[in-house]
Amino acid sequence: MKKIYRTIDDVLRSPWVAMQPAERASVLTDRVLRSTKLEDSIYADLRDGDEALDAIEQSAGEKLRSFPALSRDVYQSFYSLMPKRREETELSTEARTFNANILDHITGSEDYPTLKNICEGRELPAYEAAAEFISRTAGELDRLLGRLGGEKSALQTLEKLELAQQQAQNNLAALLERMRKSKGQNAALEQAVLAAASSAESKRRQVEAVGKLVDAAAAKNKEAVRALVQQAVSSATEKAKEVQGVLSAWGNDTGSMEKNAVNTELLSLVRQSKELRDISQYLGRFRDIFAQGKHNGYAYGRGEKYSLELGRDLSRAITSELAMLAAPETAPLFLRKYQRRQLKQYRRREPIYKGAGDMICCLDESGSTCGDAAAWGKAVALTLLETAADGGRKFALVHFSGTGSIQTNLFLPRQYGVEDKLCAAETFLGGGTDFETPLREAVRLMDAEGFENADVVFITDGICNLPEDYLETLRAEQAKRRFTVTGVLLDSGSPGMEFSLKAFCRNLYRTSELLGDEIVRELVKKRV
Repeated sequence: MKKIYRTIDDVLRSPWVAMQPAERASVLTDRVLRSTKLEDSIYADLRDGDEALDAIEQSAGEKLRSFPALSRDVYQSFYSLMPKRREETELSTEARTFNANILDHITGSEDYPTLKNICEGRELPAYEAAAEFISRTAGELDRLLGRLGGEKSALQTLEKLELAQQQAQNNLAALLERMRKSKGQNAALEQAVLAAASSAESKRRQVEAVGKLVDAAAAKNKEAVRALVQQAVSSATEKAKEVQGVLSAWGNDTGSMEKNAVNTELLSLVRQSKELRDISQYLGRFRDIFAQGKHNGYAYGRGEKYSLELGRDLSRAITSELAMLAAPETAPLFLRKYQRRQLKQYRRREPIYKGAGDMICCLDESGSTCGDAAAWGKAVALTLLETAADGGRKFALVHFSGTGSIQTNLFLPRQYGVEDKLCAAETFLGGGTDFETPLREAVRLMDAEGFENADVVFITDGICNLPEDYLETLRAEQAKRRFTVTGVLLDSGSPGMEFSLKAFCRNLYRTSELLGDEIVRELVKKRV
């Protein structure tokens, strides 16, 4: 080893004399972001039983020891309201040079604001998105290590050198302390100090040289790394949107996205069905429209307070619950209680009443509606079902296509579950188009099933002119039973199509004239 320090005076004039023993090695962490005990508990619950992610982390961890900690930090960056970073001096070499770099690229990604908006404070979307990101990143780990670390195993080499430097610094500090306490000159001790100082300085220079190579590689390949991370973030965003869409569309509570048996089962079922996935793209948004229409249609906050209950209505939450928002330490607890509908709130006595009339939705499932039109129509039908349920009204979904081809799903208040809705949503008849069959079924429902003052919505993409004698019969039934028909024509691809629904519909909507969301908004507004 080359002697960098030749005399003891050289050592005593060096910066090493002022340095304390290096104690960092025992407290270094691979976690770049801080997290609370509550957040750790939520993550542990989400992670429980995820063998696929275990396998990914184990395989990637053989190449990069800090990779499992990256999984946790990615989830934290998606889920946490305010992600907080640790000081660099607290981080291990791999966490500082690789994990932190990846997290910087994540937060700088063009999709991150969208991803954050979906995942913040929502357990399942954040976890599923993080798992997707980690899976993608693990597949590109060799390329990322090459671009962020330079030569192969450069990060591991740098970590070993830093540990060796810390050990050499500790040895030198101990020898200098012995020399301070010695009462006379000790040639052997001075030689040991010289050797230790030269060793520490040599290790420092090696660390500096390798560190510069790693930094240079990261700077040179910044755009390549950014592109790889962007691809992973985009995939994570799509996964988060999928989870949000499924839970918003089919969940009993559109704002509840924690891990539970119901939500887990929903995700599994919907992912196995293309039809349900297609409907989810619309239904979650339509349920939001219904919720907004309901909010605007009723005067909330009225009624007599008479007891407490658990829920998530902030307008009725008691003061002691809201007080948790005043301190950063208790804010996560408030969020947890809010997500799980466990906030203490005042219960009110509100008038409960039945709506204007029971609802029947006749949905065209001829072959021409297959695909996007069918998904849109079913999403509208299921939104109307929720509207009927909210008013304590009966609802029937009449699937129809050619002559005599129908299937009816009855939904009586408080007598059906999610499984019934999923079954109805996956039904598709195919075939031609006949209007008389579903209209006769609607009248039968009024006769045999007790649908009173029925509100009929008729959704179709085709033309079917009814015989004049049947039209006369239908008009007589409408007058006798006091039911109305609202028609929706899916003609966005054929705006000049003749509207054959005019003969028996009071209100008419065409997708060639109004956006799909606007039609749903109008349908909901008149029924809440």
